[in-house]
Amino acid sequence: MDGMEGMDLSKMMGGMGGDDLGPDAMSDEDDIVYDDLEVGEEADVSKLKDGGCVKKVLVKGTGTDRPETGSEVTVHYTGTLLDGTKFDSSVDRGDPFKFKLGVGQVIKGWDEGVASMLKGEKAILTCKPDYAYGARGSPPTIPPDATLQFEVELFSWTSDKDYFDDGGCVRVKTLKRSSAYGSPKDIDEVTVSYAVSAPDDDVAGAGDEIVKPTDATFAVKDAPFVGLGAILKKMKEGESVLARMRDVPGGTQYCSGLPGAPAAPSAADVTVTLKSYKKVDSICDGAGWKKTTADGEGWDVPNDGAKCVASWTAKTTDGTHRLLEERKALAFETGSEEIARGVEECVMMMKKGESAECFVPAAHNDLGEDALYSIDLTAFEKEKETYAMSNRERVDAGERAKAAGNDAYKAGKLSLASHKYDKALRFVEYDQSFSDEEKAETKKMKLSLYLNGAAVALKTREYAKATASATKALGIDAANEKALYRRAQAAAESEEYDDAKRDVGKLLEKDEGHKEAKALMLRIKRLEAAQAKKDAKVFGGMFGKLGGLYEEEETPAAKEEEAPKIEPVDIGNGFSMEEVTDEEAAEKGLEGLQDA
Repeated sequence: MDGMEGMDLSKMMGGMGGDDLGPDAMSDEDDIVYDDLEVGEEADVSKLKDGGCVKKVLVKGTGTDRPETGSEVTVHYTGTLLDGTKFDSSVDRGDPFKFKLGVGQVIKGWDEGVASMLKGEKAILTCKPDYAYGARGSPPTIPPDATLQFEVELFSWTSDKDYFDDGGCVRVKTLKRSSAYGSPKDIDEVTVSYAVSAPDDDVAGAGDEIVKPTDATFAVKDAPFVGLGAILKKMKEGESVLARMRDVPGGTQYCSGLPGAPAAPSAADVTVTLKSYKKVDSICDGAGWKKTTADGEGWDVPNDGAKCVASWTAKTTDGTHRLLEERKALAFETGSEEIARGVEECVMMMKKGESAECFVPAAHNDLGEDALYSIDLTAFEKEKETYAMSNRERVDAGERAKAAGNDAYKAGKLSLASHKYDKALRFVEYDQSFSDEEKAETKKMKLSLYLNGAAVALKTREYAKATASATKALGIDAANEKALYRRAQAAAESEEYDDAKRDVGKLLEKDEGHKEAKALMLRIKRLEAAQAKKDAKVFGGMFGKLGGLYEEEETPAAKEEEAPKIEPVDIGNGFSMEEVTDEEAAEKGLEGLQDA
């Protein structure tokens, strides 16, 4: 039987236990009373007392608590046949074994035997075939109808009844189970029934009334007392529980918010039923929210570029519910700034036919004040996903997105231009599967997009992004003047003067008379001098030994450079936006749009 050694029991322990149904699939049971055994004593610890699992204590444990159904226990074990043949050992592997107790993850003998153990206890569990692997065994290591012995040491466990593993919020009994999926989050809206009583040592929930039975609807984070909000985040829709709460010294004050005179109680029993909850999503960088009021069809939601039809009203949030805006059957395309960005973010989380309520703060709408929207998404047609496109379709989609970006730039919509350039890159940036002809097209397009992206990022003062885009352009064309120039500009504005001078130097090496490069080098030197002067003021005479450095720069031009810059940095000094040539726009003052 030597072939049994090295077998990992943790991979096969569920052989007779069935599926992991989870603790919510098990019924609450009355506590089983176990004998307090001394070292060397043994007892039948099977629930039916049929000798299915007999325990012999080797090392006595500590305390009086034993793991409950649903607890995750951590043990070491060594398994042998009755003739002493070892077939598995977590001790030999140096890897303690964890499992949920009483839910069928392991053989029946373990579920019932480990439940009888104290923390730190080491015992031998002798499991009859019906409590192990039965008539089928577990070939080739465990023969049919084998009685097995396990030397088990119980290290610790975490109880699923102790909601937060701090003893402050413990489920006493599940009054009604639920097969629903998921639990509410802080911002979700719940409808509940709850009652609170003083703790009773004999019968949980039988103490004096603190809060009479109450029905209420609120966001979880706005629960009337801390413990209620905490419990709700562990519950499923339709579930009802009885829990015991207490304030944890130095920890969570679960009873905070309960009524009381002169002070709130420090312990209480709470009965709560989660009748229903509505999922609430965060939008507008966490400043707004979206709540479904009527579910839609299927699972699909609009993507970037989807064509949508929606209706909505927007009203004030000051309690007057004054109408601010109404749109009926409005057709629009997502990702094109045709509607307010907060409204679009909400729509892009909705299903066809869904109705939703959204709070959109003023900074994310076009109304000039916070607004509560009621939105109905009638229909939408998604833009074809990249993964579903042929290579030719990806190239064409990239060209369309790039053209849209150029149009946005010419209209002064820099954020939209950046978005469209990024979108175009998503179509063509990874072109390993393209043909040589297609790669030639995408190479040219990517160079253009990187240069355009760098130019826009300079306008919007996103210098790290400008640097990254220009660097990618140089990866395609290492001598590209626009990429070198724009990376140098970004470096100068980021006070990375050595990097800026290095790129400008490459331009001047190629053309000593390069007008824009010479002007930028002069600007960099002035910025360096201005920074050195500021440093000298901060650090006193530390830089006094630099002598006349500052006197050379005391010119009107230098002083002008030291003043705070109000206008965005010029993206080109004569360089055009790559492939954006609109003389009319240039005449209107949009820098960098003129022909090079």
